[in-house]
Amino acid sequence: FSFGSPASATMLRTSLLRTGLTRSVRAASAPPAKAIFVRCISTAGLSAPINGYEESKRPKLFIPGPIEMSPEVLAASGSGMRSFTDTTLMEDFGKSLEMTRKTFLTKTGQPFIISGSGAMGWDAVCCNLMKKGDKVLQVNSGFFSTRFEHTYTQYGMELHSVGAAKPGVRPDNGAIEKALKDAKAAGKPFKVLSISGVDTSTAVLADLKALCDISRATSPETYIIVDAVCSAAGEELRMDDWGIDFVMTGSQKAFGVPPGLCILIASQRVMAEMPPVDEIPNYFVNLQRWLPIMKNYEARQPSYFATPAVQLIGAMRVGLEQMHATPGGMEGYFKAHRDMKTSVHNQLDNMGLKLLTDNTTIASNLLSTVRYPKGKGVGDVVPAMKERGWIIAAGLHPDCAGEYFRFGHMGYSVTKKPEYLQALLKDLDAVCKA
Repeated sequence: FSFGSPASATMLRTSLLRTGLTRSVRAASAPPAKAIFVRCISTAGLSAPINGYEESKRPKLFIPGPIEMSPEVLAASGSGMRSFTDTTLMEDFGKSLEMTRKTFLTKTGQPFIISGSGAMGWDAVCCNLMKKGDKVLQVNSGFFSTRFEHTYTQYGMELHSVGAAKPGVRPDNGAIEKALKDAKAAGKPFKVLSISGVDTSTAVLADLKALCDISRATSPETYIIVDAVCSAAGEELRMDDWGIDFVMTGSQKAFGVPPGLCILIASQRVMAEMPPVDEIPNYFVNLQRWLPIMKNYEARQPSYFATPAVQLIGAMRVGLEQMHATPGGMEGYFKAHRDMKTSVHNQLDNMGLKLLTDNTTIASNLLSTVRYPKGKGVGDVVPAMKERGWIIAAGLHPDCAGEYFRFGHMGYSVTKKPEYLQALLKDLDAVCKA
């Protein structure tokens, strides 16, 4: 079979899987510079289609991550298996590291791409940047901020927290500044200021630049750490300009890549002050062990510490290339998400729906938290939306989980398939008014 793109080969594979055929099919791109191999296996006796749903019946995924992904990313993640020393993997890994640096707008930051959840970044901070007894100030804007606090306490850190007055508002910048000043005046400054870029439970967007300015002016020795699992790439973050020391995230949100990669980036200050490899109390999440691996891959040299998620690295390269191909690069990608948030919130307002977030200004550009209309609840809205072909998420904050629902607007559905969101909002209006 001859097709013009990998996406066409993916469509062929999906069609043949439905037939139950067991033969292999070779599909060559045109021009035939690369060959795409499509393999089919029997589905007889399986309880569900191999991909979970037949594509024509699959509900579109609009939780706050994982998200809908491009056919090219999905094709890359399903390509043939490779060795971790294969030259093509080294190229994919090296380019992914280089583009990760550009994504966070840093010229000197050291990126790490490691198999694991974004939450593994919490362990990376505690093991590599801190030691037992160090002081941390957490800016708590919701459920995931609290989980980061649990990580700090489990590692024996001295935790101080500035929380929001209620779910859906930002913690007070003045209280954060006072805590930093008081600790500095007492001769015991905080080792870390820990900020959630966006808390997925509330959609509260951190006042990140202002917090960085406050910290650098008040306590310059304090590391600025950003948990960017639900903000990286889609929300503005300027690592060099704002003086951010460490960022952690996962691959499954605005990066538009399947889950399974923990993406970290450290400033040169962090790298210079990091303990030697044998003093870091963790084996796998030991960044000194991973540092030569990352450097070698960026130099396109084979290297090994632990087997990487080879399929996801290929998908990561494609996702990053698509992100940076947005007109205007990262600035254009930020703007596309800001514009989509404005459009979504205007339509929600026209539908008579209210946000959990106190106002649209402090709300994330990547997801919305929406209060149920009067007389409706999770059992009325979330299942009805799935019946119409959309998977959205229930509320998560323990203080008000039954009062609201959540849906994402990031990545592929913003830059390439905005019609998905328009159709989702139309169905949401019908469900809420039924």
